[in-house]
Amino acid sequence: MQKFIIKPNTDMYPGIQINKETTLDYKNENVEQSLKKLVFKSKTKVKGDNYESEYNTTIKLNEGDVLIFEDEGRGYIKPVEQFMNVEEAIKELEEIKEV
Repeated sequence: MQKFIIKPNTDMYPGIQINKETTLDYKNENVEQSLKKLVFKSKTKVKGDNYESEYNTTIKLNEGDVLIFEDEGRGYIKPVEQFMNVEEAIKELEEIKEV
């Protein structure tokens, strides 16, 4: 019997990998974000027909966490999925090559 894996996703996403020295300030018409001392703060405004909402989010990050940048106006987000850089992905795939 053979072993199979899900085809690796080769889509590339802009973003940053966090360390304790990482700082960030980003602002557009809908989002205001900052990162300092591993604390990511995001203030997001959403407007629609007959409503307006504002979300304030604070996330305590760990060194090595990744923030992905979304062009759709959301700025930086902490993805639910685990992201890694290309070198790390290649190393991980090399480790299972012998299976």
